[in-house]
Order: sequence, then C-alpha cells, then structure tokens
Amino acid sequence: MPIYPEIKPNFSELIDTGDGHRIYVERSGREGGIPVIFLHGGPGSSTNANHRRYFDPEFFDIVLFDQRGCGQSLPKGATNNNTTSHLIQDINLIRNTLGLNQKAVIFGGSWGSALALAYAAQYGESIAALVLRGIFLGSSEEVLWFTNGLKRFMPEAHNQLMWDASDDLVGHYYDRVNAKDIAVAKEACRRWLDYEIQSMMLGSEIADQTKVERREVTNAELARARVQLHYLKHSCFFEKDELLQKAAFISKPAIIVQGGMDMICPPITAYRLHETLPNSKLNLIPSGGHGSWQSKIADALSDEMELLKKSLQANHGN
Repeated sequence: MPIYPEIKPNFSELIDTGDGHRIYVERSGREGGIPVIFLHGGPGSSTNANHRRYFDPEFFDIVLFDQRGCGQSLPKGATNNNTTSHLIQDINLIRNTLGLNQKAVIFGGSWGSALALAYAAQYGESIAALVLRGIFLGSSEEVLWFTNGLKRFMPEAHNQLMWDASDDLVGHYYDRVNAKDIAVAKEACRRWLDYEIQSMMLGSEIADQTKVERREVTNAELARARVQLHYLKHSCFFEKDELLQKAAFISKPAIIVQGGMDMICPPITAYRLHETLPNSKLNLIPSGGHGSWQSKIADALSDEMELLKKSLQANHGN
C-alpha cells in the first residue's frame, strides 16, 4: 500500500500549557474519525508534512504536535518544565483541547516510541492501539551505543565527535551547547548533529562517512540539540529498565516496525520489547535502517496502518 498523497492541515494552533510553553498542534484528515496522535522522535526533533501521509485522511483524525521546545513550539529550545511527564500531560491537554474523546491510536518512532509507551503505561484505557517504529527505550545502554559503539562503523566521524571530550560525551556536549559563548555552542551543535547525520546514513547506499559539508549552524538546530541533550543527560527521565517493566502491563494491541539494519536503535531492543509486550506484533524489515522515510520502512508502516484501520472499522462498525 503506497503512502497517502500530501494533505494540508485543517487548522493549526499554539496551545498554552500554563507553565511557560506553547505547543504547536495541527489537525488534518477526518475530524471526528478515529484519532491518531503522532509522536515525533529526537528528543528535540519535530513534525513535518510527510508525517500526515501514513494515515487514511478519510478515516483518521490526524493530530501532529511539536513537543516542548521543538519545531514550531515556543520558546524554541526551552528545557525548563520539559520532562517526559510534562510531555505525557501535553498529550492529554491536546486531547481535551481538541475534544478527542474516542480512544486514540498512538503512533511514535524512535524517541516517540518511548514516549508512546510511557503514555500507554499511564493512560492505557484511553488508547486503541500503539504503532511503534525504530524502538528506543531511553536506557543508558542505548545512549552509550550511540555515542561510543558506533565508532566501530564510522571511526572518523567518532573522532570528530570526540573533539576535546572525555568519556562522558553526553555531559560534555550538554555543557557545550548551553555555553554562554555562542561560537562554542554552535560548534558543539554542529559536531553533534553531523555525527547524528552520518549515523543515520549507515548502511544506506548514499552513505559517505568522510564527507559532511561544514555549514553554519541555525538557531533551530541549536534548539534541537539543546532539547535532545537535556533529555539524554537526564536518562530521558526514566528509571533503569522502567519502560520494559511497565510494558509487561500494557495490554492494548501494539505493532512494532523495526529496521534490521537500524544502527542508531539496533533491533535487539525491539525484540526485547516484543517479548515483553503481551499483545504485540513485530514486523522486522531486514534491510531497513533507522529513518522512517526510507521506502521499505515507510511502506511497512503504511501497510500496518491499513491493517489496523480495517480492524478498527470492524470493531466500530464503520
């Protein structure tokens, strides 16, 4: 099943959280249909127009939002009052503001998969199903793989990342991107994001691990890095193994789409989650990477959403 054509939002707005943030929310598709709430990755990333295209706009009430400090949300890069618990409550704030009273599909990739699980663990009665991609559980083991393990596959990129850092790369870059000296902050941001870009390309035909164009860092990129490192420094505000332990008690249907060649979030984590989640299905795409817009991952997500739609139609008599 191909992904759906581009659509424009029916409307968008900034919702005031009441504690210093305004979160960008947009709604498209069929208002009054089954709600599907899209949780973007990162942490620190944002939504984009392609994220609407996994869902049948004639059936789903499609809700996208940029998490605190991210994308079009304000203030950009703000980390005060910005924790996983805040994001969970933001989902409920959005549902209440938009009048989404039906049980919702929660769709999250990478960091979004962790946030989706955290939400389901707390508010499972309000969801219809989970659709998860490129599983990340916020553990120190996963972060250490990203900052250190990947040097086995891209040693030059890792050498650039090391800069003048010690072993604690997350702490080092957290300090640097928040430095008062903007030149230091932007140089740290550039190195951190260049490393992420090259890790995203691992295993793809376009990868060239020695050539990333040196460029001027934008304020949006600096905001993104600040939010991401804020979360990573604080273990994404999870206790050790918290999400896996909680997943055992999530009974709603869960679909896991995982790239077999995902170097940022290796498949072992998806396998562990699948073994723990009682009502889960694992769709492993052997040649798939981490990016959700790679054709095979996108096709698998689209196919799974079509199957889920038919199941929801049968249950709701639509």
